Amino acid sequence: MSSITFALGAAPAVAAEPIEDFSAPAAVVPSAEVAQTLDTTLSAEEIAGGSIDSVLTMAEAATIPHHFDVAASIALAESEVGTSRPTGWSAPGECIMSAQRWIRAGGGAWGGGGNPVSNYDGATRLTIADAQPGDIVQYENIESPTSWVTGVHTLMIVGVNGDGTFTIIESNNPGGSGLVSKDEHWTPKPPAGFQAVVWRF
Repeated sequence: MSSITFALGAAPAVAAEPIEDFSAPAAVVPSAEVAQTLDTTLSAEEIAGGSIDSVLTMAEAATIPHHFDVAASIALAESEVGTSRPTGWSAPGECIMSAQRWIRAGGGAWGGGGNPVSNYDGATRLTIADAQPGDIVQYENIESPTSWVTGVHTLMIVGVNGDGTFTIIESNNPGGSGLVSKDEHWTPKPPAGFQAVVWRF
């Protein structure tokens, strides 16, 4: 035979009501819709086997202006060199959050979000050969461009050098540092399986 004990009663009047803390970032980020366009004037033979860049129209860089004050954006980025900020999802020390802060300081309309492609809603995709001061470089995974996988990185070009290199300002390199740094002789070195994509706001 076993015995069962039941205790009936109420919590003491002095018990504190539990408090839920919602300040931590969400573990799951809501997905965002991605809009893409396909040039349907191409024949199946022209599309088959081609890279995504051959199917999507690349803009003529000379005709696409920046739609913000590039000098103001670069000035804020320059003022942050040598400083460090917290890192983690949507934290100000993350590379993309820093680049957004700099572009917005110049009045840029960087309003996209969700993934490394939809983040650039309203921007023009260019090649590295077309890059100018104020442009953003995104290391994008070739097989899964909409994924935040290890190797994705964002930086801002602040100068184009005569030797084919760029002057850039970036944040969170090395990863987890939140450090804003400047490289005056940068060339793209995306990890294996990634490409450097240029975006102009």
